[in-house]
Amino acid sequence: MTSSSPRSPRADARRNRDALVAAGEALFARHGANLPFEDVAREAGVGKGTLYRHFATRDHLVVAILQDRFDRLTDEAVELLDSESPSAAVATWLRDFDRYPPRARALGIRVGEGLADEGSAVAAACRPMKRSFGRLLERAQAAGEIRSDVDVAELLTVVATLPQQFRDANGSSAFLEVIIRGLRAETGLPGSG
Repeated sequence: MTSSSPRSPRADARRNRDALVAAGEALFARHGANLPFEDVAREAGVGKGTLYRHFATRDHLVVAILQDRFDRLTDEAVELLDSESPSAAVATWLRDFDRYPPRARALGIRVGEGLADEGSAVAAACRPMKRSFGRLLERAQAAGEIRSDVDVAELLTVVATLPQQFRDANGSSAFLEVIIRGLRAETGLPGSG
């Protein structure tokens, strides 16, 4: 009779993956978005081969860290489609998109870069979120509340890469408020006519 080990390979693989995600999140928080990728393996207590088996690139790790957030933002955009004020719904969603968890703030740059590269793992993971936000933005544009020349990918890339310093105690960005004001479909500004 063969005895089975207390841990199956699937449990070990899951444990290793979870350790890599936790280590990646901690290291990104401490060192920023461009830390040496292999440092994640060392921090997690696994070999480089294990790191690359789970995450082919740094962006694949970023996706694993932020996937729940992308999914939540996708659902939120769908829920906001029924809002009375389409432009207020866009502003609400953008504020949530900009509000990274403290340990993941450094990942905004990676998200912005990934959104700008349609072939990236980040862009693929963000497609449902981008589509649902696009519908929200189109609704505000159709209502004449948001400028018609605003592109979804460009807007999300700019918001994702806002600087993390210059934020208030809640993590809100004054720069985002400037962007939100600039989205309004208003005319009559000096030099616009």
